Amino acid sequence: MRSAYLRSVVAVALCSATIAPAMAEKVLGPVSGEVKFISHSADLGVGYTWGKGVLIYDGKQYPFEVSGASAAAIGFSSGDSVGKVYNLQRLEDFEGTYWALSGEATIGQGLSGSLMENNDGVRIRLQENRSGGRLAASPSRLSIHFVKPKANKTTTDAKTPS
Repeated sequence: MRSAYLRSVVAVALCSATIAPAMAEKVLGPVSGEVKFISHSADLGVGYTWGKGVLIYDGKQYPFEVSGASAAAIGFSSGDSVGKVYNLQRLEDFEGTYWALSGEATIGQGLSGSLMENNDGVRIRLQENRSGGRLAASPSRLSIHFVKPKANKTTTDAKTPS
């Protein structure tokens, strides 16, 4: 019962701290894409977050990796994140360092929300479903980099032994 109450309080706090979807475009800029990714966080005061995902922009998918540090959190959690990307004018503006404010209360299953922004004015508003055990209300510094496609090696170039 107490866990359900804690989750409700955190969910209300996250909802009031994030912007309602109808007003988001006014404040965050135009919606220009979507992101989906899986991430993991491990913290003991200061922590580390890492993961992989995909940016959906202009009808195409661009895989990326995310990693970075956070403060004022304890525990471990992992989960799926989905979000809207705002104010992305050029694809190359998506990569870089983002500052994020996030909150999470995960005991078994939990909710998390983040609002991220980089130096090019690109903003990402995330909703996350997490599992594990983690409590966080922290600023984070995350880096996002596109994953380069791997070249396919052909076997026709290989020499056969004589």
